[in-house]
Amino acid sequence: MDHVRSGHGPVLIESVTYRWLGHSSSDPGKYRTREEVEEWKKKDPIEHLRKYLTENGIATAEELDAIQASVKEAVEASVKFAEESPFPPLETAFEDIYAD
Repeated sequence: MDHVRSGHGPVLIESVTYRWLGHSSSDPGKYRTREEVEEWKKKDPIEHLRKYLTENGIATAEELDAIQASVKEAVEASVKFAEESPFPPLETAFEDIYAD
């Protein structure tokens, strides 16, 4: 944190995580056990970071809850925008796929 706060730029945080839910709403996830999912939930990097931040006085639970609420609101607004937007013309399907 000192590195970032002292103006040395952003830092990439790599987290090994696990997809708790199925690939889609039609995927019941029966190919893994409840125990497997619960074991991975114990290793959740977001919860570990939350615990670290609060235990070390870097952020309060209330601050983190506010951030989470803000992110949820932004995601919901983005989903609403996407759902209400018209589909792009079919002829643009292959535009901007590769860098020039």
